[in-house]
Amino acid sequence: MSKIGLSIAAAVSALALTSGTAAFAEGKGLVAFSQADMANEWRVMNTKEMEQAFKEAGYDFVWANANADPAKQLADIEDLLSRKPDLLVVAPIEFEPLAPVPRLAEEADTDLIVVDRALPGEPGTGKWISLVTIDFVDTGVRVAEDAVEQLTEKYGEPKGKLLHVTGNTGASPVIDEQTGLDQVFDQYENIEIVGTCDGRYARETGRSCTEDLLQAFSKGDVDGIIFDNDDMMMGGLSAISSQGRDELRGWLWGKDGTVEGLQAVLDGDMTFTVQTPPFFGGKALEVWEAAKAGNDVAPVQYVDKESFDNDTDAQMKRVEERIEELKALGVGCC
Repeated sequence: MSKIGLSIAAAVSALALTSGTAAFAEGKGLVAFSQADMANEWRVMNTKEMEQAFKEAGYDFVWANANADPAKQLADIEDLLSRKPDLLVVAPIEFEPLAPVPRLAEEADTDLIVVDRALPGEPGTGKWISLVTIDFVDTGVRVAEDAVEQLTEKYGEPKGKLLHVTGNTGASPVIDEQTGLDQVFDQYENIEIVGTCDGRYARETGRSCTEDLLQAFSKGDVDGIIFDNDDMMMGGLSAISSQGRDELRGWLWGKDGTVEGLQAVLDGDMTFTVQTPPFFGGKALEVWEAAKAGNDVAPVQYVDKESFDNDTDAQMKRVEERIEELKALGVGCC
């Protein structure tokens, strides 16, 4: 197992030991968190920061891992609500399958905050206080604009053929990022996404998706590959190496801003990535306490993010700085 794999496993084990216990004998209330999965460091950091934020504020905290299974996540949520928490926080694995969640929170008379990915319904209505998320439409726009710039530089005009390895089909970030890509690419009739594959936000699936796509599209058929996260890009890079498709190095786009992804930018293997910060706990706490105090709360709130590129010396320097920042924090993402 890799060092990253060991660190994730250790963190999951540590979290599992604390997930069912109260941090305080007489806390300010109980917060229940339904996590989509714990398959990568982003999710581990997301859970750790969520737990830390609420415990340090004096709340008891319990959580459940859905293991990327929408049916299990619904069952987890029902179980968490049976404990009568004061707040339910949900990080959904997919969009439509989790549609009952706002109704379940309403029936349980439990405040709801949704983080990261959206759910069907209207945040700010009923018990659903707010959606705290990243503007993934903007992420798609940023990736597409950079792709247009690179393809225009290559051909002297905006044209080219791209592949797209997506995250979980049906997940709101995938839907939103595709919306952003389409907003830009629809302006250029000679830029096409000619092949897609669901990489499920996982490195190994990203590798196998890329292998399948490269077998379907020979050298010269495509100009580059968009990946919906850096982990899938790293898997895709392995496939590119094994299949001798080095012409695609430097024509890969990612998302998250992991240490490995940023290093790939420095190495010239990936050209562009957009940060996807995993830290929603502090914002969720701020939103809930503001709502409890009777203050107006925006129904949708976005966390800040940064883009990383390698076109200029200044951009390369910033990538190097960000790698050191993450290493100083002892994390590989994001």
